[in-house]
Amino acid sequence: MKSAKKLFFLATFLIISLTTINPLYAQIKVGNGVISGDFALNGMFYQPDSLIGAEKVDSKVRANSWLNLQYTNSGFTVGARYEFYSFPLIDFEKIGYKGQGITNYFVDYKNDFIQVTAGTFYEQFGQGFTLRSYEDRLLGIDNSLLGMRVKATPYKGIYLKGVWGIERKNFDFNYAERNDYIRGLDAEVALADMIPAIANSGVTATIGGSFVSKFEKSLNDIYFSVFPNGDTIPVTVNADKIPQNVATWAGRINLGYKGFRFEAEYANKANDPNNSNNYIYKNGEALFMSATYSMKGLGVAASFIRSDNMDFRSQRGISTNSLLSINYIPAINRQYSYQLLSDYAYACLPNGQIGFQAQVNYLVPKKTKIGGKYGTDITLSYCRFHDIDRVIDAAAEANGTMQGTEGYTSSFFKFGEELLYQDAGIEISRKFDKRWKLVLAYNYINYNLELLQGHGELVKAHHAGFDLTCKLNKKHALRLESQFLFTKQDNGNYVFALLEYSISPRWFFSIGDQWNYGNPNPDMRLHYYNVAASFVYGTTRVSLNFGKVKEGMLCIGGVCRAVPASYGLGLNITTTF
Repeated sequence: MKSAKKLFFLATFLIISLTTINPLYAQIKVGNGVISGDFALNGMFYQPDSLIGAEKVDSKVRANSWLNLQYTNSGFTVGARYEFYSFPLIDFEKIGYKGQGITNYFVDYKNDFIQVTAGTFYEQFGQGFTLRSYEDRLLGIDNSLLGMRVKATPYKGIYLKGVWGIERKNFDFNYAERNDYIRGLDAEVALADMIPAIANSGVTATIGGSFVSKFEKSLNDIYFSVFPNGDTIPVTVNADKIPQNVATWAGRINLGYKGFRFEAEYANKANDPNNSNNYIYKNGEALFMSATYSMKGLGVAASFIRSDNMDFRSQRGISTNSLLSINYIPAINRQYSYQLLSDYAYACLPNGQIGFQAQVNYLVPKKTKIGGKYGTDITLSYCRFHDIDRVIDAAAEANGTMQGTEGYTSSFFKFGEELLYQDAGIEISRKFDKRWKLVLAYNYINYNLELLQGHGELVKAHHAGFDLTCKLNKKHALRLESQFLFTKQDNGNYVFALLEYSISPRWFFSIGDQWNYGNPNPDMRLHYYNVAASFVYGTTRVSLNFGKVKEGMLCIGGVCRAVPASYGLGLNITTTF
């Protein structure tokens, strides 16, 4: 292990040196082609802290790293990625990342009419209801497909995609032993590209559709034990009654005219008994709609989403995190960068949610009392999500279990009784002069801990914050951020403060603290401080941070994963060449 660490850090140093000492190494010409790539390392020196729950680990020095290399020449691109998880960050180790080696590799050819990829690739159809293969390193998601992809443009305005592949499963690459794979087709027609009269009218109109089928051979019967009225009853779902092919399809439309835009997508999934839906035989469906209007100084947006039994995975026995997820349910609620709001970020529920979001952006004209010299931006937003309405199937009610039945029925546009999440917010941004800018924000949040995280109660919280930036001169800037969160539920009140100092374009420094001063347990009124610094040169960025991270949920775009508490020194390096 020690020799592996030494070798790894030596390689890291050499790569960084080549790309930082001489920026001309940014691209390397080889014959008529070019070699390019990128490197990233997230490292941590862990220290235990029993108060925050930071556990003692066997190896204090841990890191995740990625090295991408690709060669491009005359329409051909050959690429590969090396990943190093021999001593991974503790939260990645908990979700199955352990090992090292070449994980992604591909050959790609592209011209004006067709693109063919063999090997690993990422792809998305529409909003992602039927297929979204993507990578998010912060969330520990990499569900790349190993197989083949073809994209074609047979006629101007017509775009076709076809994919076949096996989905990546963390750091398990025993593809030959897998009994599952994915097939998919997608088509999109841009009418404005095909018909000049539509293009000249200012109208944009796009229609599309997709079809994805998952094959998974059922090798064994599935056994359950239920307990109606205190009696144990064995329940068996025979392997030959579990569908080996599960299909999902979707249709979508996108319309636009001047400042108006409307888009919608509906998806339907065939019965797919799996661990996440309690092995029921009900079809799944999802609907997304969004409408926006913008003009000078004003923007209005509204969206709606419903998903029911739409958890779609390569292997039916998996239901944790986003492992082997084939599709994606888009998040329509407003995404925030505020630290305290992130503690109650909404996690989309593929198997049962219905909700809407509305937002108004208004620019108060400049040279008015409220607008000031530069104008004042005001943003109003509101969103609300509920569980779907469910009526238990008669057979399920009679048997005392939903396994092997239709499960339930649900009225499509009816909101369920259980509130999942609610957010009402206002944000005001004003620039006073060339130096000073102030942002004020307030949010009222309802967050159902029990249904979204499996414990606790409905949190009712008030959040207020301000962000003050001062440009000292052309290169130097100072930013102060402060937030307050008030709630009688969960862990009580928090206060957060952050001071940042930047020297453009190379240096950045910050110091911050999150204090849980209102915790019902006086012994748990803890500080979560963090000190950070970063340096940028060319395409390379090196960052150091020291502090504490509290246990909680990390959410990005409606997808979440549990993050353990940690304490120590962190190192982050990224570079491109």
